[in-house]
Amino acid sequence: MAARKVEIPEEIFVEIEDLLPKLDMSSVDECVTFILKSLLSGEFDDELSGEEEEQMKGRLADLGYM
Repeated sequence: MAARKVEIPEEIFVEIEDLLPKLDMSSVDECVTFILKSLLSGEFDDELSGEEEEQMKGRLADLGYM
């Protein structure tokens, strides 16, 4: 499978890296791929509550995405 590089903020990389032993995964790439495949498969299609949506927007704004 061909791969492409994606940049993520350093603090998110470190958070994922710290979780690897708990998730039984060997790399950040493996973990991010798993998360993205799960999202794309519709596994997380549940709608967010208004409060959850506001929290998500706040988090994205804090990270500079909004």
